[in-house]
Amino acid sequence: MKRPHDDFPDTSRIATAKAILCDLDGCLICGDRVLPGIPAFIAQHRDRLWIVSNNSTDTPESLSLRLERLGIAVSAQRIILAGAETLRRLAHVEPAPAIALHAAPVMAAFAEGIGLRLTNANPDTVVLCRDTGMTYASLARALRQLQAGARLVVANPDTCHPSAEGDAVPETGALLAAIHAVLPDHPFESLGKPAPTLFDIALARAGLRASEAVMIGDNDATDGHGARALGIPFILVDPARGAAAIMERAATATERTSC
Repeated sequence: MKRPHDDFPDTSRIATAKAILCDLDGCLICGDRVLPGIPAFIAQHRDRLWIVSNNSTDTPESLSLRLERLGIAVSAQRIILAGAETLRRLAHVEPAPAIALHAAPVMAAFAEGIGLRLTNANPDTVVLCRDTGMTYASLARALRQLQAGARLVVANPDTCHPSAEGDAVPETGALLAAIHAVLPDHPFESLGKPAPTLFDIALARAGLRASEAVMIGDNDATDGHGARALGIPFILVDPARGAAAIMERAATATERTSC
């Protein structure tokens, strides 16, 4: 069912919020394509903008560099990602778990850099990120590890995100679905949206309460549900147009009101 704010969202919150939390894919970029108007949007709101994303392919540092190459500048300190935060949380567990990590090489390097021990020999925990190199053999190995008693931690439950052409690109949740096709009742843990963790981290870094922020996202089930559960006002955007389009809608709404 279409929500009332789909056509003309209440963009007044953007002007008054002390922090703008924003999803990545479908809001700022699609694949390696920057959405129209985003450089100006970021330049206008840079001091209040925080990226809060279920991305589990990048670290904040690698994503910041990738965005810079695309012509938009966001500090790594203002980027909160599900994959990196999942690994950071595991790094603080005592005793430190032995982890079988399914992820991009940059994520494996990040995990080792924060002190995690990666192994495929009798791991305590199987960590699933968006692993574009996952094969039948690595899937079978993960299934064996889980059946041997390892717990399953998933960076995010998303099954897909939009590509630059607007097509659906498989996400971490698609790999989770493959595991559940064999082990349908196997439990898993995830701090990705709609769970509160990423939102809480962003608010803590900003030093603000939920009511002082606004969340912009293209997925009501993750961005919207998670934000509203914490009392953060939410603005839903069309993933084909992204976050900058809400400013156009606001202008249109103002013109209609003044007529």
